[in-house]
Amino acid sequence: MKARIYYFTGTGNSMRAARVIAAGLDNAEIVSMRSRPEDVPATDCDVVGFVYPVYHWTMPAPAISFVKRLEINKDAYVFVVAMPSFICGIACERLASLLSKKGIRIAYGNLVHSVANYVIVYPPFPSPKLRVPATERKLKKIAAEIAERKHRPIPHSSRMLRWRMRSFMGPYLELQKYADNPFTVSDVCISCGLCTRVCPCKNLTMENGKPVFHHHCANCMACVVNCPKRAIGYEITGGDRKLLDASTSKTPLVKIMGLPPKRKLYRNPYITAADLCKDRESADQKSREKNHG
Repeated sequence: MKARIYYFTGTGNSMRAARVIAAGLDNAEIVSMRSRPEDVPATDCDVVGFVYPVYHWTMPAPAISFVKRLEINKDAYVFVVAMPSFICGIACERLASLLSKKGIRIAYGNLVHSVANYVIVYPPFPSPKLRVPATERKLKKIAAEIAERKHRPIPHSSRMLRWRMRSFMGPYLELQKYADNPFTVSDVCISCGLCTRVCPCKNLTMENGKPVFHHHCANCMACVVNCPKRAIGYEITGGDRKLLDASTSKTPLVKIMGLPPKRKLYRNPYITAADLCKDRESADQKSREKNHG
């Protein structure tokens, strides 16, 4: 039996979940969705999983793009674990729709609430000291159910929430094309390039010793929370016309977006910056690292 779990992560929550679930499976591997789908097909896998955060009440756009191009064994046991801070929205339904076009049905679906880490708008909440232990407990339960190949319907959104999503989240989804315009890089940058290595969208490159953003950002906050010098900031100014012109009365959040110098940052406590630089990892490899660490 071969198992492969695909995850999308910015600050480690989904990578941690993928690790916990993989630990209960034989011959399991976890793969970042920033990989090329053509390089990591699941055509020879008996168990296939998808783990990702919830952005704007749905799947992250890079995860959608990845799944569209991924080849999967139609006879595999397929599961999904979505990781919203509060509202899951259509995050699981969106994946189900993508897979149904490939002739694949999801056998198991669940969600795990995690710490909200959109730090350019608010500090991490709820308190990681409370939320992380609760998340770990639920992950272990989910891992046991998946190991036993249990079946569970995916979480579904209500009709009211779907209507609310179109009217409330629609404008913010439209803003995503300008999402990385306000990022700044201060003089304390040491040109380490870590931000380019942790970015799950491969949105950054180093030019003249400084990171440059290339406008396919998911606002996952990986670059912000992993910078060893807090050199990356976020500031909307009068000169940032693209984002400000796109902002309307329907997107009031834009008016408070920013990154105060003393704002708390968050990365999953079980995940390091070095972990986030990895694209593939076997459960056996992780076990060996732990035993020798």
